[in-house]
Order: sequence, then C-alpha cells, then structure tokens
Amino acid sequence: MPNEDLSIPLFTEPFERDTAWLNAVQGAIGNGKILFVYGFERGLSIVDLLELYPNHWLFVYEPDERLFRKAVTEYDLSLLLGHSNLYWLSVGDSQLDMMFHMLSSYMMEDLVFIALRKYLTDDMSTLREVKEKFQEYRQSFLVDKHTENRFREEWTRNFLYHLSDVLYTPSIERLFHAFEGATVIVVSSGPSLQEDIEWLKKLRPHALIISAGSSIQALIKHGIHPHLAVIMDGHSVNKKIFASSETREQPLLFTSSSYYEISDQNCAGKIHSIMKSDAVSQYFFGLSKEELFISPTETVAGTAIQAAAYLGAKRIILAGQDLSFPDNKFYADGIEHFAAETTDKIVQEAPKKVLNVKGTYNTTDESFSLMKDGVENLIKALPRIEFINSTRNGAVIEGAPYEPMEEMYKLLAPESVDHNAIADLINKINIAADMNKVQDVRDKLIATLGDLSNVRSEIAAIHKLMKKIREFSRTKPAKAQSMVESIEQMWGLIANREWFSPIFESIMPIEIARFDQVLPVIVTEHQLTRKSDLIYEHLGKLLQDITAQIPILEEMFSESIRRLDKKTDSDAVIDKDI
Repeated sequence: MPNEDLSIPLFTEPFERDTAWLNAVQGAIGNGKILFVYGFERGLSIVDLLELYPNHWLFVYEPDERLFRKAVTEYDLSLLLGHSNLYWLSVGDSQLDMMFHMLSSYMMEDLVFIALRKYLTDDMSTLREVKEKFQEYRQSFLVDKHTENRFREEWTRNFLYHLSDVLYTPSIERLFHAFEGATVIVVSSGPSLQEDIEWLKKLRPHALIISAGSSIQALIKHGIHPHLAVIMDGHSVNKKIFASSETREQPLLFTSSSYYEISDQNCAGKIHSIMKSDAVSQYFFGLSKEELFISPTETVAGTAIQAAAYLGAKRIILAGQDLSFPDNKFYADGIEHFAAETTDKIVQEAPKKVLNVKGTYNTTDESFSLMKDGVENLIKALPRIEFINSTRNGAVIEGAPYEPMEEMYKLLAPESVDHNAIADLINKINIAADMNKVQDVRDKLIATLGDLSNVRSEIAAIHKLMKKIREFSRTKPAKAQSMVESIEQMWGLIANREWFSPIFESIMPIEIARFDQVLPVIVTEHQLTRKSDLIYEHLGKLLQDITAQIPILEEMFSESIRRLDKKTDSDAVIDKDI
C-alpha cells in the first residue's frame, strides 16, 4: 500500500471518552457476553469497552483496511491487541467470513452487535447488510454442525480408513486441467434422466461423462459407462449403489468422506480427493486447506462439478439434476438403493413448489432446496465455465440456462473424447507411493493411538479434582482457586495436543461446539463459586463425552493401522513380482 495513503486524515474517533455512545452501548449489551464490534479506528473506543466490560469477549471487525493500516503505523497498539478479552480482530472484506465463523463458534445466545459512532453515522445500510449476512452464515453453520453430528462416526471412520488408499492413489490435484477445454456432462439421479438416456449414449464419444453418486446405477443399467464415477456419501447404502461388478469397474473419484468399502472394491483406476472439511486427513498428511481443491457441498453433484472444473472443463452440462419431484417421482428408473415406500413418502409430503424449465411448477422439499442453492452458488463461483441445464423436467437453475439434450448433441457432434480418457490418464500418473510419507502417517497413527490412553488417564485425574471443587469453592476458597488453576492447566494440556482438535471435532462436533459456546462465560467469570459450578457442569460433561468416544477411536485407529500395513505389504509383493 503506498505510503501517501497514510497521510490522509481518516480518523473521526475523538481522543476523549465518547460518553453518549457508551451510554447507548450499555443499553444494548444486556446480559450478552459476546460483543461484535463493527469498527476499530485507532482503538480508543475498544479500550473503553474493554475497561467497562471486563467480563465480555470482543470480536472486532474493521472494514477499512487503509484505516487499520494507518492506525498500526501511527500508534503503538501492542498492549491493546494483546488484551486477553480482545478475542478476535478481522480487517477487510476477505476476513469477514472468518469473523462470522469465530462468532458462530462462540455464540451461546443472541449476539450483541455494536458499531462505532463513525459507522452509525455514515453506514447504516452497510451495517444492516452485515447483520443479515451474519444471520445467513450462522444458520448455515448450525446446519453444517448438525450434519456433521449426524454422520460423525461414519465420516471419522471413513477419514481414517481411507488413509491407506489415499497414500496409494493419485489425488484430483494431480489432474489439474488435464482435459483443458473439454465439455463435461455431470449426470445425477433425477427422474428426467430417464428421458435423456438415449441422448447420453450418443453423446458419450463427444463429451466426458461423470456420474454423480447413485446415477451410476441407471447409466450401467442402460449400457453407458461413465468416464468417471464420483462418490462423496459416507453411508453404507453405497454398497447397494455399487452392488454390481460393472459399477465397480468404472474409474472412480472417491472423497475422503465417502464410504470406504466402495474404494476397497473398485476394480478400475481411482483417484482421491481430501475434502477441505476433512481436518483428520489434513492432520495426518500435513496438509492445509489451501492445498486442497474440493469443498463439501449439499450434493454429490457439487463434488462432480468441482472435479469437472479442475479437469479443465470449458462447459458443464447438467443432466438428471431435477432438484425436485417432477411427475411426483424421486429417482430415474434404475436407481434402486432406497425402498420405494421411503421415496414415495418423501414425495407425497413435499411441502414446497419450485419453477421448472417448462414454466410450470414441481413439488420439492427443503433438502432439494438446499441442494439447488448449493449448485447455484457453485455456478457463481465458476464464472469462466459455461453451464447448461439439460434436465428436461427439472427445476430452473440460476446461471445454467435450459437447453435440451438434442441441441447439445448438435453442438457437440464435432468434438471427440477417447473412450477410456480418464482411465488411461489415471493409469499413466499412478506412480509408486512415497514410502517416507507412508511411514510418517503410520507413525502418527500409532502415536495418536497410544496418546488416547494417556488422555483417558489425564481425564481421570481431572475428574478426581473436580469431585471437591464445588464444595471447596464455598468452604476453602484458596484451595478451590488452586484446583481451578490446576484443572485449567490439565485441560489445556489435553486440548492443545496437535491431533486433539481434528479428531474430536470430527467425532463429537456438537459437544465440542457447545463447550466452545460456554467457554467465554467460564473464562470471564470471576466469582469463584460460579466459576467452579460452570467448570464442574460443562467441562465435566465434555470430559465424560470424550472418555466415551476413546474406545471407539481406539478401535478405528487400530483398524486404520492394520489397513495401512496390509496395503503396504500388498504393494511390496507387487513390486517384487514386477
């Protein structure tokens, strides 16, 4: 940033305390412990808030990067920025979602929203937009947490059991723009797929066909072999989807969240994707989110779309992407992994309507509405790719104009794609595993498995201290204070282990999230009896939950090590034969 920018007088914040503004703030705070402060300026008002509200955590957002740069250049803010109750500071648009994530993590009740006078005067409409964005983000955050909780054990098992396969297969990141300029047809399982099966047969020599999830059943039934099958779902119902040998003989992209047995049984070439949401695999492989491409979405079609984009697609055609129930049907013919009575009940109870490509309306439900939003958000995020919706009876998809498959055939007839394009590429790049990395992952697995036993012992020691903490806080406060400090130190030794957060936030996300939300109350509580009660109740419950998960994790880790050793031994035998 040019130095001359810093010479511009930008601050409006007075050096004297703004009593009128602080009085207004006092009326807004109520019982809230988390304050979202919009604006930092030179930090004077933040200092006042920290002095007046020592039992609160401040999350501060300064939208003006130039203003913050000027503040840190002209003033020594080290003491303020190091204050224990200034919990988070974000600057600029790029850090707003990070701020929202932290707020959502620690909010137990309604958020107290405060804006510096500068922004109250000049930017009321912007403030309202930010509050609305936060509410949307928080709702999505809560949905994600409940989804994580629903699949907690399945996903954690899949993450750990896939470690061995990930070490011995190429990643999607290795295929960057391998098919630059290609047209990709992403096939989903909606009822409209039935009407376009014959067109897909004709289009296979002219475009890459990627099956998303269960759509592979319908394609194989009608003699269409996709260039790539994509699986993201972690449920064992996938055994039914991939029950036939033909479904398991297609090139496979499996995500680290997907059901592990499908990758085990795949007879053809395969590639993997570690999801940005998979902190477990990221820990064991020493990866950061920035090194990974595919983000979790509401539907496996979203994974397939991202894969197509990474392969270099210039155009993505959506087929079978009904996102609703046209003619009161759930799936295309040939999709048989769910009982008809189950899907019929969902269709009959669908409470919503959505505009379809024919200008009439289909019934739909909340789940499909979320999937539709997810697909549309992906389309917005990939502006360089042309999206076309060729789902004959499906919902209108914003950003993907409707064109029927017969028109797509006319467009694509001059183009050609090799019959085994992706399979040949996978075989070409499928180099030997890095045995140093294999050993490193194995060492981490063994060390973590052993450390789980240590954590169990450390939790038992904390529980022993906790038995007396509430009584002593009322009868022997000095001893109770010492016990509180010991408990906090012992809990810190557990929670600050490098592997703790990835593993336990994966297998018990709701419990960890609930404790995170009450943590500001515990930390800022100065009354000893109340603090002791909070520790006993909330930390005590969390430690019980952790203890209950340790045997499950020990079993998973032991199996993950066994699978890795089996894979390594098998690979060594193959190398010897070669």
